[in-house]
Amino acid sequence: MGISLLAGLVAIEAGTTVKSGFCGKLLVDAGAEVVRLSLPDTGDAPLSEWLDRGKASVVIDWRIPEGEVLLSRLLARADVLVSDFEGPAEAAALRDAATRHPRLVHTVLTDLGSSGPFAERPATDLIVSALSGMCYINGQAGRQPLREPGNQAAIVGALAGYIGSLAALANRDQTGHGQAVEVSALEAMVNVLSPSVLQCSYQDGAPHRHPSTDGFLFDCADGQVSIIISAQRSWETILDVWGITIDPAEAEKFTEANRRTNMPAIRALLAPVLANKTRREVFEELCMVHVPCGMLMTPADLPHDPHLMQRGSFDTLAGAPGAKRVFPGPGFRVANQPPTAERKLPVLGADTARILAPLGAEGGLE
Repeated sequence: MGISLLAGLVAIEAGTTVKSGFCGKLLVDAGAEVVRLSLPDTGDAPLSEWLDRGKASVVIDWRIPEGEVLLSRLLARADVLVSDFEGPAEAAALRDAATRHPRLVHTVLTDLGSSGPFAERPATDLIVSALSGMCYINGQAGRQPLREPGNQAAIVGALAGYIGSLAALANRDQTGHGQAVEVSALEAMVNVLSPSVLQCSYQDGAPHRHPSTDGFLFDCADGQVSIIISAQRSWETILDVWGITIDPAEAEKFTEANRRTNMPAIRALLAPVLANKTRREVFEELCMVHVPCGMLMTPADLPHDPHLMQRGSFDTLAGAPGAKRVFPGPGFRVANQPPTAERKLPVLGADTARILAPLGAEGGLE
């Protein structure tokens, strides 16, 4: 068993992108029953182990009369419809079906929104990151801007859709009426950049990228560690703990005012000590004396990290062949409820008959 905050809530996920998939995953994480709805001829990729664990999979062709009837019956027992279809016919059919169910919350996830000068333009995760300003502030000064890794714009848009859906459900509990919720991944990303946008209100020009992207990262025996040495007390503690003596002739380089601009000298000073210590040894030693320090972890390190393991921060994929597959669980805890659950990956369309049979399925499936 996992978190049951949304136990009893039924969500229909109709989409083809990470936006709808991740929004549906968040609903599953909180305990909702999520039905992933697919068209029979859209050439869907195999179900995603990352996004679709714990969901049911149903295939309906809602563009034909028989399928439209089944979709309407399915929505009648649902609380939320999450969709991101970009095809006009598919999107319009879903919108029309949703309007016939006044208690339904229909959350539409888009890249650029359904109105405005850019509404009809094609977009990708990279394009959204570029349009939002996120690419501009990433990277190193004097070099090309960088995009966020993975599908960050889609994930941020999905998070906004999840929050909007829950807010609309809370409103329904008060009013009895559902809402149409529209999400623009572009606007969601701009919202993430609120501090930078606000900074421009007070300063002339946009925020600049830093000369170096590594910050206070230092090499050690098995990787890198981040050590915050800007505070004078932390710097003095490091020197004391590791028995490092500064040459009086170079002392000016290591003052609080000059440390940030003399990183090569600092690296040379700390290198003999760090070369003989692992990431974890440095982390443990400095944290014990209240110097902010963190290990530079790789994604492969995370499932084996003792802190995350003890907290139960990962889900497992039930029935996965070969090596054990693990996935990050929800980033929150609920008192007296386990944070993670073992979830199965459905087979595309495997739940169609089971879910639609009670609704009088006679056609419109494939």
